[in-house]
Amino acid sequence: MKSLGQETLRAVDDLVEIGGFASADEAVLAAIQAWHQTTDDPAQQLEGIRLRVRRSIEDPRPSLSVEEVDAALDQMMAEAQSVPGRAAR
Repeated sequence: MKSLGQETLRAVDDLVEIGGFASADEAVLAAIQAWHQTTDDPAQQLEGIRLRVRRSIEDPRPSLSVEEVDAALDQMMAEAQSVPGRAAR
């Protein structure tokens, strides 16, 4: 197995130190996952989209009204804005 270079190790340590990740393992795993997302086969991506659409169509739960969606989104926005240190958008 190859090892990481010093510059890469410093970058990972910096990300952990500033609180971007809880551990070096978490930072490296996130990088690997991001790489996988950018290198996925387009056919696999399309199949994943088709699967999600099919699951949505076959979902037996009742559809939400526009009012219910608006209320849920309003609640989510209110909760997000109440988080200390989070900038309003």
